[in-house]
Amino acid sequence: MKKQELEELVSVKARLIEELEHELESTNQGIILLMMELEYLEQEKLRENIETIKQLQVELTDTNKGLLALAVELEQSEEKYSSILNHAAETIFTFTDEGVVETTNPAALKLFGYSEIELHSVNICVLIPRLSQILPLYSNEDFTFQPKDEPVTYGYTKSGTAFPIEFTLGRPVYKNKRQWLVIIRDVTERKKADEGLRLMAKIFEGSKDAIVITNTRGKITDINEAFTVITGYEKDEIFNRYPFFLNSHEHGDNFYATLSRQLLETGAWSGDIWIKRKNNEIFPVWLSIYSVKDENGATTHFVGIFSDITARKAAENQLRQLAHFDALTGLANRTQFIERLKWTLEVAKRNKEQAALLFLDLDRFKLINDTLGHQAGDALLIEVACRLNECVREVDTVSRLGGDEFTIILVGIHDAAEVGIVARKILSSLVVPIRLEGRDVFISTSIGITLFPVDGMTVTELIKNADTAMYHAKERGRNNFQYFSNSMNQKVLDELEMETNLRQALQHEEFSLRYQPQFELKTKNLIGVEVLLRWKHPVLGFISPAVFIPHAEKSDLIITIGEWVLRSACIRNVAWQAQGLKPLRISVNLSGMQLKQHDLIEKITKILVETQLPAELLELELTEGVLMENAEATISTLMELKEMGIRLSIDDFGTGYSSLSYLKRFPIDTLKIDQSFVRDITTDCDDNAIASTIIAMAHNLRLKVIAEGVETQEQANILNEKGCDEVQGYFFGRPLVEADLCKLLAEFKN
Repeated sequence: MKKQELEELVSVKARLIEELEHELESTNQGIILLMMELEYLEQEKLRENIETIKQLQVELTDTNKGLLALAVELEQSEEKYSSILNHAAETIFTFTDEGVVETTNPAALKLFGYSEIELHSVNICVLIPRLSQILPLYSNEDFTFQPKDEPVTYGYTKSGTAFPIEFTLGRPVYKNKRQWLVIIRDVTERKKADEGLRLMAKIFEGSKDAIVITNTRGKITDINEAFTVITGYEKDEIFNRYPFFLNSHEHGDNFYATLSRQLLETGAWSGDIWIKRKNNEIFPVWLSIYSVKDENGATTHFVGIFSDITARKAAENQLRQLAHFDALTGLANRTQFIERLKWTLEVAKRNKEQAALLFLDLDRFKLINDTLGHQAGDALLIEVACRLNECVREVDTVSRLGGDEFTIILVGIHDAAEVGIVARKILSSLVVPIRLEGRDVFISTSIGITLFPVDGMTVTELIKNADTAMYHAKERGRNNFQYFSNSMNQKVLDELEMETNLRQALQHEEFSLRYQPQFELKTKNLIGVEVLLRWKHPVLGFISPAVFIPHAEKSDLIITIGEWVLRSACIRNVAWQAQGLKPLRISVNLSGMQLKQHDLIEKITKILVETQLPAELLELELTEGVLMENAEATISTLMELKEMGIRLSIDDFGTGYSSLSYLKRFPIDTLKIDQSFVRDITTDCDDNAIASTIIAMAHNLRLKVIAEGVETQEQANILNEKGCDEVQGYFFGRPLVEADLCKLLAEFKN
């Protein structure tokens, strides 16, 4: 029953009750009059009137029963109306002409956040401000107002929060009185849903990914603009068609069968797929397909979303190229080399064949790279890669591991001699100079060779042994190849053991110093000492510096050992002076690795400051090879040392290669003639001439000359005749322990 009809029924019942009450009152008055008339009637009419009264009483009883039934029906209607209000999802208000709320239902309390008592004191226009504009437009007429095509109307909670609503406004009559009635519905969720639909529509049309929608039969029902842009098909061309026209025929029937099965089983599928544009161009896309279900779980549509991944595929191919090939030379890189070597060994093992691994390292590449620059170095590596490829078969693999290291995998080898032929071919190919920046550059390589399965059964073994053989080729003078042998492994193990012993020597204080006296030749006056390092191993005893120094120079140990020697020498020199002994110059060898340290100046400065040794009492000795390794940088470092007051000398002069143009630029104080020229100076005219030349050249450059290894009076006499300034050697004094040196210093003090 509609609300308006209910109100009319209530009104009719109310009028009927009033009429019955009025009739009852009239009837009772008639009875009273009749009774009064009976008192005056005659006896013969008494019985007739009594019958009439009884009949009226019966009618009155029936009337009262009708009134009672009507009252019960009215009460039930009001209870039903009240129940409807209490359980209605919509909010219902009645309010006065002034807008004061009279009645409401529980939904209103929940929606607006007020208590029932609070609502009775709230003006309806506070809850719905829009009503303040509508109410004045209507008077007492019966109407129903429901806004349409208007901006969103908002209701306001007790806390002031606004929310969208729809409402119906009316003026029904209740109990002969016209009242205001408003029914309100919260449309927040619906607005959200509408907004979501609008958003989805914008996404659908604005997406850069193509979107296609099909019905359950697979026919296209809608596409977006991106679909047309990517494929070239307009919507009217493909509407209600199956999407078979996109088939590139790059995938077999099994592919599509698997796709369909997964889509039906899981409701989704995604993956790479090749499709065809309208112009028949085939291209890759990433496709995702989803099934759309209704509230009952039944599939109603399928949605396909795809994007053109041509650029991504190209990038993946490029990354794959970078992951497996050297970017500079185009050769296989370390990753692919390992994979190829594993595969080669598996095939060789299965076919009971041999395979070979060649490990190559370019000789003196760093010198070329540092001198001509990295760009020239890169050009050289590219040319070397080309020549290596020309020396092997297509089935073989040439790789660049990094820097100037290359490897070659030879498959199907019959014997070691066959590998030697390839190695010689490689060495010969590099004999031809490489043209770089308008000049011819010569390069060579050292090659280590291992054979499978003779030299190793695993990738790790073969690489390690080939590397060992390559270093053996370096030690044999470079520009050659060496086959791996077990003795090489033993040598590597010995080197590892030596390095371990050296590290323990530092920790256990096994090193000590000896002091080689240096004299002015003419006066025989003691002017200084050369500091010599000695090592006594607890088991092996004394180990020669010629044995352990090269091992230390191959690692970072020479830096730590060199610092220890320098600091210890400075401390001892200061201690001798504190004892009142003769101040003298100490000469300490500086290794190539020490000279390359970026903080060398800071370290030496710190040692001098901490030990309080005057800089002019310290002399640093460097070999020709160390000086020339990076001449320009060396000059800068030596200048700073010279400015500190430190003396500088070239040790073993004449045994290496010194450019005179650089020699005159080095801030050197002393040249030390190597003992190999001094040893035979009395019998070998060449050594005699070399010594004379060194002395004359040094004096012309205003440098002092010291000869080492002087063991006889005759050698000393010849050096004196040639004008040599200083000497050291067994003839004048052997290397001394500190106690003996102090005695010697005491003698010269006196």
